Amino acid sequence: MGDKYNHTRRRFVQATGTLGIAGTTALAGCTSSKDGKGSKSDGSDDGEMADKIVFFNAGSLKDDPGTEKNIKRFEDETGITVDVNEVPWSNLKTTLITQWRNEGSKVDAFNGPTWWLADFVAADWLEPLGLSDSHMGKFPENLQNLVTFDGKTYMAPQIGKWGNFLYDKQYFEKQGISSPPDTWDDVLALGDKVGNDKSGFGFTWANKDVFMFKQFLWQAGGQLFNDKHEPVFADKGATVFDDFLTPLRKKGLLPSGIQSMNEGNVGDAFVGGKFATVEGWTPLGSRALNEGWKKDRLGIAKPPKGPASRATFQDTNGVAVSAFSKRKKAAKKFAEFMSTPESCKTDMVVEGNPAAIPEVYEDEEVKKKYPKELRANMKYNLKNAKSEVYRLQPQVDDILSSNITPVFLGKKDAKSALSKAQEDITSLYKKNKVL
Repeated sequence: MGDKYNHTRRRFVQATGTLGIAGTTALAGCTSSKDGKGSKSDGSDDGEMADKIVFFNAGSLKDDPGTEKNIKRFEDETGITVDVNEVPWSNLKTTLITQWRNEGSKVDAFNGPTWWLADFVAADWLEPLGLSDSHMGKFPENLQNLVTFDGKTYMAPQIGKWGNFLYDKQYFEKQGISSPPDTWDDVLALGDKVGNDKSGFGFTWANKDVFMFKQFLWQAGGQLFNDKHEPVFADKGATVFDDFLTPLRKKGLLPSGIQSMNEGNVGDAFVGGKFATVEGWTPLGSRALNEGWKKDRLGIAKPPKGPASRATFQDTNGVAVSAFSKRKKAAKKFAEFMSTPESCKTDMVVEGNPAAIPEVYEDEEVKKKYPKELRANMKYNLKNAKSEVYRLQPQVDDILSSNITPVFLGKKDAKSALSKAQEDITSLYKKNKVL
């Protein structure tokens, strides 16, 4: 019987009231279905097995060869046809919400990030998957927690994605730097060692500013919310800027125009030899090797430790099933299949997406393709990545973004800006009855 395990420490119904709380304004009207026809299932395998499902993929399959191969494997092994609707990433969330607000059953399953789950589950839009203890036990507990609400699993982790610290080992040797920075202070000390031809420390800020802020916040020993869903980030957040990000900017260690650099820009710059070190998304190491870097040039290390930890962010994508699907049994079978060790290995070998299952890193095909150091680093970050699942995520992130970027650029005081953000989020939560 699936969904019996209760690794999660979050009691979601108790924390936010009944699922689909009234008055929620998230996601352009993210409320529960108007007549209660959302997810009522316990995830058990009831109903007939359909011979096809409709899967909404985030983007084109030509850019997701690992997903494409796994879909073909699923069709061959089960006889179930998967009709793929390729939805641009920027439109996927809105497309799903529009369908569900009208209780549309066109989509059976989709892939998306774990940080969509809190609002989707609260709105009764997702079906519990009923995955077994043995299936979910293959994932680290920190990842299980992100996809589990009140003891039920709502997403099957598919593709691992989290922070990864890389450096140009060839450049370090040229500059006489014997080892990568191990702490925030070590990163700041690079200012005395890195020449004008390199940026000392690169990371993604454009469209990912809240992700990076949260990572540094956790490293400083803070968190966005306490167990009562009250925002509590102002003090430790100020430490992030005062002790790390602002000194980085003043020492000239940040790339020029970093506030406008997205994930692709950062990857281009690192692979192009413009960064000495980079805090990038996990696939960046694979990309560097695929684009001509020798294994002895790619330096891989644990994230530099802040005052409290080396925590990096968790941004894993997975497969979820619509509560309005008329082919739930087949869709849940698909979600389970896409999150098996074999499917995760296929994604990693074919596409370079790190596996969300630790045992995959010991697979012979994976060991043959990726150096031991990179595999060990990916596995470490998989097990130690952090995240927070919180309600009204788009509005909360907008409030954070509008306050932290001016601080990042030196245009606002950290403590006052973060205190204002904390007050605004508190007001938002009270207005929508989360607090």
